Amino acid sequence: MVKMSQETKERLAMVFGVSKFVFHWGFVPTVLYMGFRKGADPGMPDLQLLQLLWM
Repeated sequence: MVKMSQETKERLAMVFGVSKFVFHWGFVPTVLYMGFRKGADPGMPDLQLLQLLWM
């Protein structure tokens, strides 16, 4: 096993913490953005943001 200094461990912990924060707060908006960018399937009504908020 590779031995790491305390500084390296702290930096890795910080990177993992930031990654976790970005994933938690960015996943749903990214999925919504991709869905709106692609558009609705043929035969389905157009996507509107207000429809998502009221459902």
